[in-house]
Amino acid sequence: MTQYKPVLTAENARQMLDRALEAACDAGLAMSIAVVDEGGYPLALQRMDGAGLMTAKVAMEKARTAALIRAPSGRLADRLTAEPALLRLTDYLPMAGGLPVTMEGRCVGAIGVSGGTPAQDEQIGATGLEALTGS
Repeated sequence: MTQYKPVLTAENARQMLDRALEAACDAGLAMSIAVVDEGGYPLALQRMDGAGLMTAKVAMEKARTAALIRAPSGRLADRLTAEPALLRLTDYLPMAGGLPVTMEGRCVGAIGVSGGTPAQDEQIGATGLEALTGS
């Protein structure tokens, strides 16, 4: 029996990163953008000129969180009030800006963005995802 599993390639990661960088430039934002595989390991990262030093680490952690929980990283932040014990999950970052990447209904990685407001980070990440959907 042959099994097939979609994967996020380095080319896919570059396409997403380029689309998100273009959107950040158009919005006048200096950000860091990271793309990770399904296990949260880095495929692409760029800190734009003028982006804060911490934004690269934060973008990576947002992406990693989204990949591992298979949902937007902001969902953890939303759940903290009801479940404060989630703060004990030290390997996850409960901040908006990380979005999972899905192919054929499976999570294959994530994109994380840092440097703007939570809404700006998510919007730039969503724009990066459009590189795979053709939108």
